[in-house]
Amino acid sequence: MKQAFSILLYLLYGSFALGQSAGKYKVPGLFSIGYQNIILIDSCRLYKPGAGSTENFHFRPVEIDLWYPALIHKSNPVVRYGEFVNLLEQRSNRFQDDTLYKGLSAEIIQYLGVNLKITDTGKLNILKTKSYLNAEAIIQPFPLIIYMSSFNGMSYENIGFFEWFSSHGFIVASISSVGRYPGNMSTDPADLSEQIKDGLFAINLLKNRKNIDSAKIGIVGYSWGGLAALNLAMTCKEIKAFLSLDGSEMHYYGDSKLEDSDFDLLRHSPFFQVDNLNIPYAYLESGNKQNDRNVDSIYNFHSLIRFPKQYIHFPSASHEDFSYLPSLATKIYGKNKSWNRLYLSFNQYALNFFDQSFNPQLRPGAVLFPGLFKQIIFDTLYPVLKITDSRQNKRIVSGRVIDAQNQDSLAYVNVGIPGKNTGTVTQRNGTFQLSINPDFQEDSLRFSMAGYQTVSFSIRDLLLKSLPIVVPLKQKIPELEAVVVMTKVLATKTKGNTTTSKFLSIGLPLKFLGSETGIRIKLNKKPVLIKSFSFNVSDNRLDTAVFRLNIYNFKSGVPFENILKHNILVPIGKQTGRCTVNLSEYKLILKDDILISLEWIEGSSSGPQNGAIFLSAGLLNSATWHRLTSQAEWKKASGIGVGFNIDVQNQIP
Repeated sequence: MKQAFSILLYLLYGSFALGQSAGKYKVPGLFSIGYQNIILIDSCRLYKPGAGSTENFHFRPVEIDLWYPALIHKSNPVVRYGEFVNLLEQRSNRFQDDTLYKGLSAEIIQYLGVNLKITDTGKLNILKTKSYLNAEAIIQPFPLIIYMSSFNGMSYENIGFFEWFSSHGFIVASISSVGRYPGNMSTDPADLSEQIKDGLFAINLLKNRKNIDSAKIGIVGYSWGGLAALNLAMTCKEIKAFLSLDGSEMHYYGDSKLEDSDFDLLRHSPFFQVDNLNIPYAYLESGNKQNDRNVDSIYNFHSLIRFPKQYIHFPSASHEDFSYLPSLATKIYGKNKSWNRLYLSFNQYALNFFDQSFNPQLRPGAVLFPGLFKQIIFDTLYPVLKITDSRQNKRIVSGRVIDAQNQDSLAYVNVGIPGKNTGTVTQRNGTFQLSINPDFQEDSLRFSMAGYQTVSFSIRDLLLKSLPIVVPLKQKIPELEAVVVMTKVLATKTKGNTTTSKFLSIGLPLKFLGSETGIRIKLNKKPVLIKSFSFNVSDNRLDTAVFRLNIYNFKSGVPFENILKHNILVPIGKQTGRCTVNLSEYKLILKDDILISLEWIEGSSSGPQNGAIFLSAGLLNSATWHRLTSQAEWKKASGIGVGFNIDVQNQIP
């Protein structure tokens, strides 16, 4: 995010002052909803390192999205959904000064359209919300809800939630997830603390307004914002109730060493004090968090506290179901009404939770489970680590892979169980070590590499052998290549995804050696010569790493066989920007569809955590294919394509 400030302070006295004549005005039933974008500076915090006291970005920029009960006049325009999305682009430019972002909001709208199956993104862009820009505020005391957005998120993720609360007599202040200069959020506690301080800044700014009841301040956090909300609730005594929507304070260890380390730094910090939190707390959690990833342990903050608390688990809900985004297709096409009932249930529960927390005399606690929940499958049991006895008793298979002819060690051989997320890559000296779940004893362990014949061994037999084992691979007999004689220089074309986007990116999973990411590229029916391969690194947190370029053909619609005859290694240091690999020397003459991929085979960060690298991605392009380990099953992620492209040259004039 960014902020080049020509200091315009849209103080709340602006349109709020217009409503003072309303006094104790009350509207029967639901309220109309006003919205303001408040741009401020926190002069108690420094922002850009090295910026002088008279320069832009010396102090911390803060923006607050505010929803409130309002009186609507003809002069108040309704806010379109695309305008809320466009705030992301505006703030990306306002929170730093070395890059001008153009077209970010259009990319986000396209991305949402693809993933939500909204074919006409123009309808999404002009979709009317229930919010009216700068509407006259009703001046009577309303409870205040501080909303902490998800990781690098902001208000467009949950517009319906804010409007629901405002229509029922609440004021909602949404705090975007903005870290240190230049504003990008990370899992580093120092970045998270900036969002926490932004929330505290908003409370101190708003609590004395005439239309806010300072005795009734609650906080809501979604996803990563749940962790920020928790820390704010621990330090701010004005907060009287806390609701977490699938918040990251319920931490699942094992998915990312970097996130695990950052979470540990946070929970062991001096201000993370469980005893400081003595207010009502509710946690709504989605299901399936332990599917498709290994979880070592769970930090269940909820179980550690003693004050009034509730935990509700929705096994069939996804993480995104706690946001407003899935409802967009419903609003345009009228579909997915079952999800709409789920979202209304969340909203109804949240409203009852804060009503009960602020006014315990109004209704019994049983009302917190409204009749709507009878339509939804849920439970109140804390998550339990899914570790079976067989998983606890994994066996280790180790060995060395060699060339069968000359006995040389073979580096970067893929070793894994086909179709299972169990695999690795041999080291430079040909050695490998792999943990095997006893449940896989009836499976096979496959060894494969470009230029060599693939071999497989029964895991049951391997476990009976003396370790380490030695695996010889035979070289493939090279096929004679066709010689093409060209009478003239033919034009070169670029195929694939050429994006260099700085907004949309895909992180390569650097957890297991052999993890792989690629894109399907349609070639001609007639052969073409592959001249080069290119991609764009948008963010790089590696010291050094080695990737392997692979090219697969397709069978039955999925990647099938690596058709390369040689290892093509792509070393990447700390650089960002466009990377191009010259492939002319390999004389790759191909046709039909191919999958071109990068596979992580060595290196990463030199520090104690995993490194990370992010590659530019684009919308409305071929889907991204990925697999977690060597020999694992390929999975297809539609809607966004990693920015891989190749230059090809026709071989027949």
